[in-house]
Amino acid sequence: MARRSGGRRGWSLKDWHWISSAVCLIGMLLFSVTGITLNHAGWIESAPSVESHESSLPQTELDRLANASGTDALPTFFHRWYEDETQNSISSNAEIEWGDYELYVAMPRPGGDSWFSVDLTSGAFYSETTDRGWIAYFNDLHKARNTGFLWSLFIDVFAIASILFTITGLLLLKKYSKGRKSTWPLVLAGFIIPLFAVMGSAHAAENELNVEIPRLSVAEYHAPYLAVWLADERNQRVADIAVWYDVNLKDNEGEKWLKDMRQWWRRSGRMADMPIDGVSGATRRPGTHKVDLTPLLTKLPDLEPGQYYLYVEAAREVGGREMLRLPLSLPIDSPISISETGEHELGRVSLKLEP
Repeated sequence: MARRSGGRRGWSLKDWHWISSAVCLIGMLLFSVTGITLNHAGWIESAPSVESHESSLPQTELDRLANASGTDALPTFFHRWYEDETQNSISSNAEIEWGDYELYVAMPRPGGDSWFSVDLTSGAFYSETTDRGWIAYFNDLHKARNTGFLWSLFIDVFAIASILFTITGLLLLKKYSKGRKSTWPLVLAGFIIPLFAVMGSAHAAENELNVEIPRLSVAEYHAPYLAVWLADERNQRVADIAVWYDVNLKDNEGEKWLKDMRQWWRRSGRMADMPIDGVSGATRRPGTHKVDLTPLLTKLPDLEPGQYYLYVEAAREVGGREMLRLPLSLPIDSPISISETGEHELGRVSLKLEP
């Protein structure tokens, strides 16, 4: 029961402050720690654990499943078969995609991913579950990524409690600031320091390359391999900037498919020792991704003036290949901003550079 101050009924300012702080305590600790892990994600090594399962759907169940093609929910009998076969259940947020010959179901979750496919002709079943570890799990909680309604509700409650905690803290500062001359300068510093940090980040972000990988409506999707490199006006490679491929496959199996990026392979890949330090990385899922420009920025001061081209090439298994070319004149005398948009394997590719 809330205490009464000065003989008056109701909640005091201190009551609201300590109760809101209690509600925020665990959430604030979680968001603070995951803020650090997200900010330094590139420093934290993690080897994802992947489990796969192959089986075959009996012909009777296959016929029933084929008859349910196009529905928004999978039949109850298939849920039972799936649970008996894999010892797992189909999640409530399952994304169901029906094709002419295949059923594909994605079940994203915090810290991992799960999917399965059923060949509607032969009944061949294949599932894959990826676990990226506890750090990835809590990072996804921070971003509310694939977390569901209850976690979303918690974030709303946490946000309201945090606002209440902040406002009551400010009012308490005002109440007890008399005789403490450092109070308001410190409050002002709490505003100015993040402001300058944001301004500095915005300025630094002018040197950036963003690559959009489009979301395609296909039954079988594989994240594309992607290569970014700089070439001179004779199309001779000057510097590799990024190469994304399946770096985690056993015995370097992922390197076998690098030659699908035909232009990059002819200009650079066939002569390179993979992986390339500071350049190689894992494939990316659909979305807009920032490419590390360090290999380019360290090379620019040594390049002769003239015309250059930034190439971005993508190739996807059971898909197509596409390449974009962005012209670049050196030296850079003024800020430049150029972009191109692909038609199928690449979306918008934009480059910003400052002198």
